[in-house]
Amino acid sequence: MRLLLSGIAALALTAAIQPAQAMVVGSLGGGTGPFLSLSNAGLNGGSVATLSGGTVYTSDEPFADIPKGGVYGGTFLAAGPTSGEPAVLNFQAPINYLSFLWGSPDSYNLLKVTSTSGTYDFTASSLNFAVTNGNQAFSQYVQFNATPGDQILSVSFNNSPAQDAFETANFSVSAVPEASTWAMMITGFFGIGFLAYRGRRQSNAAFRLA
Repeated sequence: MRLLLSGIAALALTAAIQPAQAMVVGSLGGGTGPFLSLSNAGLNGGSVATLSGGTVYTSDEPFADIPKGGVYGGTFLAAGPTSGEPAVLNFQAPINYLSFLWGSPDSYNLLKVTSTSGTYDFTASSLNFAVTNGNQAFSQYVQFNATPGDQILSVSFNNSPAQDAFETANFSVSAVPEASTWAMMITGFFGIGFLAYRGRRQSNAAFRLA
């Protein structure tokens, strides 16, 4: 029983500790879906993330092209001087994973990912894209992971200097378990341990009386 209670206490302590090196890591990859719908309200009608700035289009524009490689729902987000920038997606609940299709990447595109540990800047070059000259025939899936103890809160699409467009589509995310969920799990473990301990004591007492 002592081992069980010790194990439960260790689990609770582990869940409560925040790693010192919490951060957001970006890399090439992702794009496996399921993809979220995209509109001027945000992702899934704003229920996953609300959108401020930028414009959602359904066809090629003189200043922005649909990212190559297929676009879920036929819509894409563009941020730029003509479309409005920055375009910011604010997540309704923290997430630990984000992936999207980055169209015609160039050296002007600047991505900012804000998390509970800070704000992280990413460019096509820093993510090691094969093409960074704005080629409209090229798109690349990217993914961003929040390490344990961190949570992604928002993502911002900018251009520096403010010219051309930053085109994105095919967003997918993974949510972070709510703190209340962790608390319920830990409380449940403690409850099971307490009931088992109490049952054992009553059994021992009955044995001694007999």
